[in-house]
Amino acid sequence: MRRKKQAADAKRSLRAKGLATRAAILDAAHQVFKKSGYYGSSVSEITRRCGISMGNFYLYFKNKEQLFLELNDLILSRFLARTGSLPPLSHPFPERLREAVRLLYDHTRENFAFHRILGESELTDRVTIAYYETLARFYRNFFRIEARRGNIRFIDPAVLAYGLIGVCYFNSLDWGPGDKNFPPSKTVDFITALVLVGIAGPAPWKKPTDATLLSLPEPSPLRSAKSDPLTKGEKTRQTIFRAAEAVFGQRGFNRANISEITREAGVAQGTFYIHFSSKRDLTEGYVKYINHQLRRELQRATAGIRDRRDIERVGILAFYRFLRQHRRIYRVVPECEMIDREVGLWYYGKMARGYIEGLKTGIEKKEIRALDPVFLARSLMGFTHFIGLRWVVWGIGSKPGMPSRLLKNLIHLVLFGLKAR
Repeated sequence: MRRKKQAADAKRSLRAKGLATRAAILDAAHQVFKKSGYYGSSVSEITRRCGISMGNFYLYFKNKEQLFLELNDLILSRFLARTGSLPPLSHPFPERLREAVRLLYDHTRENFAFHRILGESELTDRVTIAYYETLARFYRNFFRIEARRGNIRFIDPAVLAYGLIGVCYFNSLDWGPGDKNFPPSKTVDFITALVLVGIAGPAPWKKPTDATLLSLPEPSPLRSAKSDPLTKGEKTRQTIFRAAEAVFGQRGFNRANISEITREAGVAQGTFYIHFSSKRDLTEGYVKYINHQLRRELQRATAGIRDRRDIERVGILAFYRFLRQHRRIYRVVPECEMIDREVGLWYYGKMARGYIEGLKTGIEKKEIRALDPVFLARSLMGFTHFIGLRWVVWGIGSKPGMPSRLLKNLIHLVLFGLKAR
């Protein structure tokens, strides 16, 4: 009996030691992935950090992919376990909403580095979509139940779920030096208010009707028509940028190579190196190029519009029109957050700075609700970004895009919020 007990104790000890080793490998992998991304990491780097041999690693995991997928599952299981702590249906809806927002915001902040890794385009179809769909499924159900109970007016719950994911993500970003930070509790209050009541302020306004809600004015003429024509070098750079968009969009940054890009562009590799020192240098130039193109199109679409609420409505429509035409850009821009954080930060910061100034003016004129303009800019960018990912970039089919019904829901939500009227 004594020998049997000793054997059982030894077996339990080995099992506990194995579980501890497995957990240590997962923790080490998480740290390495944070630093280098999925494709920049190696099993040898993970084992060095963990202090185990390569042979020991393969006792627990088949390869790096299995390790990453298990880490993905672990992060999601922790989120789902926390959903059980939300207030019951007997509590007031605003309290339930605030706690649901807090849950997602805390989860995003705690796992932000992992979320950034999910932007690596090669992971998108295999892991990223399923990850965000798991989060969205919980919030779709949450909002569907509240709509049935009459606490909120009906907005497509998928639009609500992905919009909320985007708001939490962009409010968790590191916006760089001089970044304006809000305490987490204040951010949760801000997000809750934004979702409930939207951005439309009290100033008199001729609201768009259902018939005109999706109307997009003719864009103003391009100013470049009167400026000096592009030089031969500038034309070559733009040709290479367009080729990079096609190749990066199809293969992702890590798998694409310069020879593929030059073939697509119809230029020699020597010509490429006249304009760019490396693939990374090309990526930085491309991100800045597409940022300029997007800001120009938004300015053209909203030129001459007076009321900030109409500018927001038209800006949303113009953004999705641009995204349909350049849907591959989001196979590169989110990836830049992992490849070159300074470039990713530059992209979002450049978009936000002008946006903040426009919102400040709208708040002063009471066309926009008196919420912090920095918070508003980040939140609205996150809202359109993630919804664009879900329906345009990740959309299945030959013509991905935002259906009219969902666009109307989105614009109503941004302007007026969820509050039952």
